[in-house]
Amino acid sequence: MIWEIDEQKPTIEGLDAEGRPDPAYAAALGMLRAPFGRRALAAAVDAVIWMLLQLPLLIGAVPLLLKLATGAISPYGFLNHPDFVLAAVSASVSLLLSLVFLVVQLILHGVKGLTLGKAVTGIRSVNVRTLERPRVGAVLLRFLLVAAAGVIPLFGSVFLLVSPTFDPEGRGRGLHDKATRIWLVDVRKGLNPYDEKRMRVARKVVKAEPTPERSALPSLATPVNPGAQPEYRPGSRVSAGVLGIARPYEAHERPVVGLATPLSAGQVPVETGKPVLGGYRAGEGEPAPAPEPAPVAPVAPVPPAPEPAPAPAPAPAAAPAPAPAPAPAPEPAPVFRLRFDTGETIPVSESILLGRNPDATGYPGARAVALADDSRSLSKTHMLVRPVDDGLEIVDCHSTNGSGLVRAGTEYGLTAGTPVRTIVGDEIRLGDRVAAVVRE
Repeated sequence: MIWEIDEQKPTIEGLDAEGRPDPAYAAALGMLRAPFGRRALAAAVDAVIWMLLQLPLLIGAVPLLLKLATGAISPYGFLNHPDFVLAAVSASVSLLLSLVFLVVQLILHGVKGLTLGKAVTGIRSVNVRTLERPRVGAVLLRFLLVAAAGVIPLFGSVFLLVSPTFDPEGRGRGLHDKATRIWLVDVRKGLNPYDEKRMRVARKVVKAEPTPERSALPSLATPVNPGAQPEYRPGSRVSAGVLGIARPYEAHERPVVGLATPLSAGQVPVETGKPVLGGYRAGEGEPAPAPEPAPVAPVAPVPPAPEPAPAPAPAPAAAPAPAPAPAPAPEPAPVFRLRFDTGETIPVSESILLGRNPDATGYPGARAVALADDSRSLSKTHMLVRPVDDGLEIVDCHSTNGSGLVRAGTEYGLTAGTPVRTIVGDEIRLGDRVAAVVRE
């Protein structure tokens, strides 16, 4: 029976579909390429230190070697010269110090990504694929490539040192860097890849889903353009469910509804003399025409009655005082939430105290909220969060691992006890936990 062992290869983040390192991922983490000026300064610092280690050789052994080279003394005289022992000791000291310096530089560069010059200038070397330490083998190969370029006098070294300026990715990687997968980054203005806690938080922030934005609602205001299509306005709906208000008819266009005025029973029209039954002539099926009015005899005018004395006008009643307008209902205060990297959301409508097991004794009015923390990066009482008008106010409660505010991809450390305001879209770091500020 053949047993197959499934080798779980570590997943490398920040690679594109073809397995190449993506510069956009490193930029999203906050990593910046090392500037050329500081790179040259770091190389100069390392060179100066190496030259200082050669002083015993230059002072104690070089003068005697020059005499031998110029023929001032013979090889026999060189070996029996009174300064031969001093020259040998001086050369041995310089050689030993140079070897120690070289070994220390290679180990530091391979494990910590720095040399003495890089440490002074704020530069670190990382593997461009994993964004981790470059390893000693890659650093040694890079050193040998730089040394081999010096075989071609002047041109080889200059071409190799100028090649970082022609990097199409804009990372400042030269030919020797690409051959060994090394990338020099700036840790003064950018993220330090050797800060494990900051690096872990940055990776979580990049992998976190963005805060969903609300869709824009249609405006209820009257359009500025009169010819534009009218938008829906709730005030234009009547109780019958019809948009718009009904327009009353004019006097000349009012429609006639129903039958004509019927004749009274027994009325006789003038032209026929036949009785009318219910508005129709007796014995006919057609409706009877309306009778003509009979002449009326003139009547003597009636004298007008005396007009009564006008009654005193009543005193005008006092107008009732207008009722006070009802006060507008206060708008509900916005409710903000903290959405953690585990998917848990916590509403912040009052002051809350976050931590592994927060103690609200020293924070009156605050509600204690315990957070799950498998890595135990949270303090027992880590952070105080309280709502303000346009966001949240956070205060680090002298936590052990500290807190931070991530805004637009850049993290800012919080000073313990100092309140800092956040807005919607910011992210808060509590130890290794990350929470986004969202608005309900």
